[in-house]
Amino acid sequence: MQSPLSLFRFLTGARPPLIDRAVRDLAAMLDTSAEMFAAASGCLLDNEPLRVDLGALDGEVNRREEAVRRAVLEHVVAAPQDETSFSLLLVSVVQDAERCGDLAKTLAKVSELAEAPRMGAHVERLGALRDRVQAAFPRTRKAFVEGDSRLAREVMDEHARTKADVAEAIRQIASDSDLTPNAAAVFAMGARIVGRVSSHLSNIISAVALPFDQVRGAPTWGEG
Repeated sequence: MQSPLSLFRFLTGARPPLIDRAVRDLAAMLDTSAEMFAAASGCLLDNEPLRVDLGALDGEVNRREEAVRRAVLEHVVAAPQDETSFSLLLVSVVQDAERCGDLAKTLAKVSELAEAPRMGAHVERLGALRDRVQAAFPRTRKAFVEGDSRLAREVMDEHARTKADVAEAIRQIASDSDLTPNAAAVFAMGARIVGRVSSHLSNIISAVALPFDQVRGAPTWGEG
């Protein structure tokens, strides 16, 4: 079984040029998705106007996803014997980085469904979860780029806590008879999306923390 340390042994040293380009593109995808998530969650939970073009930013994320796939393909064709496992890994986790951008757009659409400003205890609870996930973006980026397995496991452990907290938040929303149907739907969908973003970040960083055959193996609440 290949260990994450052997899989990432070249991330802390010299990288093949195409792999280096792919890692940098994936890191940029995380940066852009973090910007999108901040803007979209600000609309939903802070009643802020949307100040960025999510469609344009998502297009940039998608272009970089394609660039990662091209770089990996070129690398495998040029050197099929070199870092095959990591090439497969990049193709797998780049999907998670792309999904973070898609989910940010969905979060903004959820805010458009709201019939009234969002406020109260549920907003405070979801805001704390949002802040936790927002802070996980740069930590995920750092751990992935540097191959830091210790930080990667911290991010994954935090996701386990977030997953449980999201489930509890949805249970409390569902049992709150004072909420209007519209508010309950908006809050529940928002909570679920925040949890899914956390799940995708955990999937990405599992590439550093886990052996290859276990990457992206843990199900998300409500997804498996």
